[in-house]
Amino acid sequence: MTTPTVLRRWADSLARNSSQCAVKSGTREVGYRELAGRVAGYQAAFEQIGRPADPVLVSCADPVEVIAALLGCTAAGRTFAPVDPRLPAAVLDGVLAALRPGAVVADAAGRAALAGRTALAGRELPGGAGFVRPETLEPREWSAEAWRQAAPEDRGYVYFTSGTTGSPKGIRGSLRAVHHFVDWEIAEFGIGEGTRISQLTSPGFDAFLRDALTPLCAGGTVCVNPAAETPVGDGLARWLTENEVEVLHCVPTLFRTLRSAALTPDSLPALRAVLLAGEQLHPSDVAWWRGLFGGGKELVNLYGPSETTMTKLFHRTTEDDARARLVPVGRPLPGVAARVLTGPGDPPDALGEVELEVPYPLLGYLGADEWPGTATTYRTGDLGRFRPDGALELYGRRDQQVKVHGVRIDLGGVENALRSHPGVQDACAAAVTEDVSTALVAYVVAPDVPDAELRAHAAQRLAPGQVPSVFVRMAAIPRTLNGKVERRSLPRVPLQRTAEATEPPQGPEETRIAAIWSEILGLAGVNRDDDFTLLGGDSLAIARLMDRVRYEYRVDLPLRAFLQDPTVAGLAAAVTDRTARSGA
Repeated sequence: MTTPTVLRRWADSLARNSSQCAVKSGTREVGYRELAGRVAGYQAAFEQIGRPADPVLVSCADPVEVIAALLGCTAAGRTFAPVDPRLPAAVLDGVLAALRPGAVVADAAGRAALAGRTALAGRELPGGAGFVRPETLEPREWSAEAWRQAAPEDRGYVYFTSGTTGSPKGIRGSLRAVHHFVDWEIAEFGIGEGTRISQLTSPGFDAFLRDALTPLCAGGTVCVNPAAETPVGDGLARWLTENEVEVLHCVPTLFRTLRSAALTPDSLPALRAVLLAGEQLHPSDVAWWRGLFGGGKELVNLYGPSETTMTKLFHRTTEDDARARLVPVGRPLPGVAARVLTGPGDPPDALGEVELEVPYPLLGYLGADEWPGTATTYRTGDLGRFRPDGALELYGRRDQQVKVHGVRIDLGGVENALRSHPGVQDACAAAVTEDVSTALVAYVVAPDVPDAELRAHAAQRLAPGQVPSVFVRMAAIPRTLNGKVERRSLPRVPLQRTAEATEPPQGPEETRIAAIWSEILGLAGVNRDDDFTLLGGDSLAIARLMDRVRYEYRVDLPLRAFLQDPTVAGLAAAVTDRTARSGA
């Protein structure tokens, strides 16, 4: 009996569902046959380009081409390394230097990002040998049976994170590890022929494999958002409804935007499960969701670092979680073991570092010998403890201890205390030093909770000296590709920034725009020349802003028009111009 692999599961699915829709992107539907032709085309190209051991860089804005290229690499026995074409130039340079790709797949967006950079043994990109353009790729004849019987070498994949130093760090993984997860999710959640699963993840994040391969290996459909911006709030609710999405994969931050969508118990009729990963899920999230849908639409908490390939523990939430102090990450997948590393004599529920053991080899970091574990274990750096019922709870990072005014403070404990307030959607604590003074700063996503209330709430749960002295309002906490807090991106906003206005908004349109900014960013006020991104507005906040502008002004403002001048004055001018041209 042949060993199941991602390639074989895909081939089985293809043989059974060749006339069905594989990927749906807006009005565009790509059938299994069409996708298979592109997979075969990429396979043929990769078998002719470079050395088999050389990785293939995939930089495409079109998820269909990313999916086809990844399956083509799998069939050809090549390592694939997907990146988001929107990566900053300096980060992309670091990726190319670390990866040294032997082939590149890039559409127009990818080629624009790569223009002027060198790789492929010094050949100029784009256009050199080893460069594959999706627009000119010829589909090839394919055979599901040939893919079933094939046994290409598992050279796996590489995904890049920012690492602790800010330089791109490549995490290597195997297709065997991917199959372990895909096989589990298909069985655990009844994924089958025709099941529609969301794909809202950047191709540069390993969760893209989850979103794409789980439905394709089960005969389902990958539902892709064709817009450049991730749908949020009411836009997300409409997208889920129009595409009849049954299983939603996303991060809790995106999930929480549905709160503004005025959902009712009859909303999202096709949706049956929401699987959340990458950030902490809070009891207030569970209470809100179950208050709407009861147990009719499952809410599942997933946990697993990129180093061990996607989810390794899961927890189906219950009514008890809505009233709990923390929502656990649950119990391990089959074949996975989770341990909490504690000291001799510590009680069973003692806090310690979480270590994971998996049933396949871990491949470590690209070009690095250091690894916090063994061939099959990984020390995550996360602090956790087991509840009496055996479920694992997480308490932040083990490296989050700081000293402020001589008091040792666990930042994870401060964050958990703040998140226990029902009005706090997310929080991050940090020790910030200016001149010779150090203060404990809390970055919070809590638009409706005053500082005084947050401070009193924290004082009831934390020892003296551990209550934050400064609260900075955020639209979202910045995170790395694998969901960890990107502390270098936290803004250094002085406490009295809004009281030191340089130039307040002028006229009714700027005043109206400023009010929207303040609401989204959670700030008391903004100046007309403030930069949205420098105030903490990340890509999700920008998506929310553009959604509000469309709703408030009934104009479809292109994202590039805002990015050309991302200030209150600039956006007001762009909206006014667009309104005048549309005759509204």
